[in-house]
Amino acid sequence: MRIDIPRSSTPFFNEKQRLFTENQAALSAWIQRPFSKEAFLEQLTEKQAVYGSVQRYILQEGLEELYADVLRSEQVQTNIEKLSQANCFTVTTGHQLSLATGPLFFLYKILHVIKQCEELKVSYPDYEFVPVYWMASEDHDFAEIQSVQLFQQILKWDRSNGGAVGRMNLDGLETVISEIHTKFQNHPDSEIHTLMDAMSGETYGKAFFQFVNELFGHYGLIIMDGDLPLWKEAFSPILKQELLSGFSSKAVEQTNQSLSQAGFPLQVEAKDTNLFYLSPEKRERIQRTETGFQIGSKELDTESILEALKNHPESFSPNVVLRPVYQEFLLPNLCYVGGPGEIMYWLQLKDVFQEAKVLFPLIQSRTSILLLEEKNWNEWQTMGLTTQDLWRNPQELKQEFLEREGSQAIDFSELDELTLKLSSKWTQLTHEVDSNQVSMVEAELTRISKQLFQLKDRLEKIRKGKFDKQLKMIDAISAKCLPKGELQERNSNLFSFCADGHVYARIEQIKSEMNPFLSDFQFILL
Repeated sequence: MRIDIPRSSTPFFNEKQRLFTENQAALSAWIQRPFSKEAFLEQLTEKQAVYGSVQRYILQEGLEELYADVLRSEQVQTNIEKLSQANCFTVTTGHQLSLATGPLFFLYKILHVIKQCEELKVSYPDYEFVPVYWMASEDHDFAEIQSVQLFQQILKWDRSNGGAVGRMNLDGLETVISEIHTKFQNHPDSEIHTLMDAMSGETYGKAFFQFVNELFGHYGLIIMDGDLPLWKEAFSPILKQELLSGFSSKAVEQTNQSLSQAGFPLQVEAKDTNLFYLSPEKRERIQRTETGFQIGSKELDTESILEALKNHPESFSPNVVLRPVYQEFLLPNLCYVGGPGEIMYWLQLKDVFQEAKVLFPLIQSRTSILLLEEKNWNEWQTMGLTTQDLWRNPQELKQEFLEREGSQAIDFSELDELTLKLSSKWTQLTHEVDSNQVSMVEAELTRISKQLFQLKDRLEKIRKGKFDKQLKMIDAISAKCLPKGELQERNSNLFSFCADGHVYARIEQIKSEMNPFLSDFQFILL
């Protein structure tokens, strides 16, 4: 069951982010066209005119190389073959190589493009639509992917950073894999064991490729790893253009002015050269100098760096500004699906695409989902709580619940006032009898005051104790919806919702309920 909640009714999406889901017409100056199901046909017509058989051949050759040692499902093999056809297009999402899938939104991104392709096929039966996951294998921010929270415990891959994460070896990863196996040791037939065993290979990129393929291959998901010499060579004319002219920086600067004037935050800062250089253990920024370029401590003139590009294109890595261009250059892609913050920086890139002569895709903010067991939702409703209460402060909810149940907080103000008057009378009387005994009486009154405080606290606990089960339930359900005060999809891991180890059934349940064309926040009952 799914309950749809307007994003504006939640505290999680700001006004600018909601434009991507509710009013892309307001973004027309910075996008190709507003997103809609109908817009796919227009985008498809444009893409078909600029994406030809040579590009399809290069794409397919690269995929054959990537999948050479990977067990392909029938659906994956069929989709690879379809990509050679002029009527076949993709819908793409991308993400870091998050440990054991990381937070839930990794799952939602991929299921979004899978479900969207299925629905597009129904709407446009003359065309083929293939879901694609682009691995951010050249990203070098290891700290962002080295841990995962599973059943309230943080599991961490303990090793030093080593350049592009996709090229790192698996040193130390077996410890995390073993910990995950242990958490499901009471379910020896659990699918999680097979999934974690798939995490093997010479590099983390290859291991993660196999892991994602094991998880989503039966849906025909195609996995792209851009760190491939064949594809970098095909993209080298645009890499050369960037080295010679720094075209992307100039294009972004021009767009940034109009975005700033419209009140949009600038998500990325363009560099003078938006490229990195990959070497073993390192991913270093290529910086433009008066005499040529600098990579770390090494200086090269223009002729030398162009020679390096010609001989080793795989060593050149696009940064956040040019990576989307690389992706759209390689793929017959119609739409890119990203997170509400991530998708914002695409607004800065339209002129970059134009300068590179690559078609800008439709862009869409991914589906946002909250998962909750149906029994918890029924308990929540029984207490008179609604969807709007799911992200409220649980202390406020508990107090309001007690008041609704006619159990007002005990008013001790009259007793406190009487106690204060009695204390004053005792002090006054003692002073009249023997002023030397005042300190003794005051100490005794303080002791009595503490006892009265404890008595008040005990009475309050007795009052609340009548609803102890309900109050604990409010805390427990609130913690599931907003773990550590964060939106569930940014904190919790898929496997935490698979206590019995049945991963594929849970994924299918979420996929069947979600709607990738709906702008609302989607509350799914399990």
